[in-house]
Amino acid sequence: MLELIPFLLERLGIMIILAFILAQWGPTRRLLRQPEAGWQFRVLVLFFATYGILSNYTGVKVDLAEFLPHAWLEEVDGTSAIANTRTMIVVISGLLAGPLGGLMTGLIVGVHRYSLGGFTAFACALSTVIAGGVSGLFRSYWRDRLSSQALLPVCLTAFLMLFEMSLILLFARPFDAAVELVQFIFVPMTLINVLGVWLFLSIIRLAAREEETVRAREAERSLHIADLTLPHLTRGLHIHTAEAVAEILLQQTRAEAVSLTDRSVILAHIGIGSDHHQAGSHWTTKPTEHVLQDGQVRLVAERLDIGCPVTDCPLQAGIIAPLIVGETTIGTLKVYYPHAELLDAVEVELIEGLAKLFSTQLALGNAQRQAGLLKDAEIRALEAQIHPHFLFNAINTIYALCRTDVEQARTLLLELSTFFRSNLQGARSTKIPLQKELEHIEAYTSLEAARFPNRPFLDIDLADETTSLLVPPFILQPLIENAFLHAFSSEQTGYVGVTAWCEAEQLCLEVVDNGRGIDASRLARLGREVVPSSGTGTALFNTAERIRSLYGEKGQFTITSDGQNGTTIAIRLPIELRKEIQHAHLVD
Repeated sequence: MLELIPFLLERLGIMIILAFILAQWGPTRRLLRQPEAGWQFRVLVLFFATYGILSNYTGVKVDLAEFLPHAWLEEVDGTSAIANTRTMIVVISGLLAGPLGGLMTGLIVGVHRYSLGGFTAFACALSTVIAGGVSGLFRSYWRDRLSSQALLPVCLTAFLMLFEMSLILLFARPFDAAVELVQFIFVPMTLINVLGVWLFLSIIRLAAREEETVRAREAERSLHIADLTLPHLTRGLHIHTAEAVAEILLQQTRAEAVSLTDRSVILAHIGIGSDHHQAGSHWTTKPTEHVLQDGQVRLVAERLDIGCPVTDCPLQAGIIAPLIVGETTIGTLKVYYPHAELLDAVEVELIEGLAKLFSTQLALGNAQRQAGLLKDAEIRALEAQIHPHFLFNAINTIYALCRTDVEQARTLLLELSTFFRSNLQGARSTKIPLQKELEHIEAYTSLEAARFPNRPFLDIDLADETTSLLVPPFILQPLIENAFLHAFSSEQTGYVGVTAWCEAEQLCLEVVDNGRGIDASRLARLGREVVPSSGTGTALFNTAERIRSLYGEKGQFTITSDGQNGTTIAIRLPIELRKEIQHAHLVD
């Protein structure tokens, strides 16, 4: 009995070596990873069926407690039988391909075993079919078919070997020969098939882990590259950003050249071939045109396929991937290699993945720019509500003076003209120096003093270091106007103070009055929503909303009042120094 084991081990070794070789082959790995998909399922069944037939041919012929080693079995006569690893094959097929796959494999291998003959042919064929179906039923319980969970397959194989021996005793005749055969082959075949299942699944598991390691390494490299390109591509796809991205890819990949294009020209080409593939020139390769048209990745394995008109162009092979924003292909990423052998599956997946990441970064940058434009439009709309509010009051004042004091009306009209001239200049930017805001306030108070001679006294106290700091235009004037209108009655005079200083990397602004104050119910709503009042009801809300829009959590707008002794409005902004704004010129 035990002398059969070395011969079975020899056959098992051949099968395991073949399994190892196939497991290193990319298509086999993909089949084992996704056996459910249409043609992969059929190929997987054919693969294991062929494997099982080969096991039948290379089995050990056993004749009444004697074995006759043959290199290749074509027929089994009389009371002869075959000791082989057939059960191992159908068990693995069922675990990987499910009940249908296991049953189909078992049926093919079982029919072939029956065709070889022998007094156990029917029992062995039947047990092979049942083994394939039963092992497939256990697939759902074997949750991770490439994991280290080997206990279930091992126990299942041992049980199926016991089941096969039972069928031999049940159907094989003469019965005495069947008993003698089972006593001779049961232990060796069970051990070898159990060992084979464990070894086979270990090989598959090692291959899967190796592939996972490669994928994890490539994913890490992709994320590293994406992290380096993010600051550039979120600014848009133009010559400067494309050149920076091409430099990064050339350093981080095995490529000899990297090129980025839009729909009409080459934006950047770094590496070999840069003498004639130059930024700003029209791309000339046919694959680029095809990618722009259908948005599909193209592999170029030969220099002639690249289609460069320059006869001695050094570009030999490459990957061309689309850059897609929304549903539009806006450009291409082209990565060139010195020879086609470098275009393996890992490199293709890397470049294709990077192209998708770059597309996402471009879309993100586009969304950020659109959000910025929308936010700017909101700010302009808020400012537009402030400007007419002041303008209508000023015009009414000048209109009244035209009848009583023409000279003063002329003076105020000039001041109004000066105010709005500087106002228009400030409207070109969302930030102006604090000194410019004070000029607005002084022009405003001059106009208001002419309208209401008993207006409260305005006192301005600014620290010297604050006058050149940047603030949003019209950030203080509406607050002073609001104090003049609502803190004092028409006949009441008083005090309104404006103070500015720096503290803890922030510009602090305060507008204080000693007027009537604000009751608690209204105070809780002011600055958070439009509160109906004798004015427009929007001054405080608009100012607070502009600060939130421009600075987010870095800006603060608070109102305090005890309801009787005046009101204090405090604004805190990040310190911003006046600087030149450089405009980027994008290349379409």
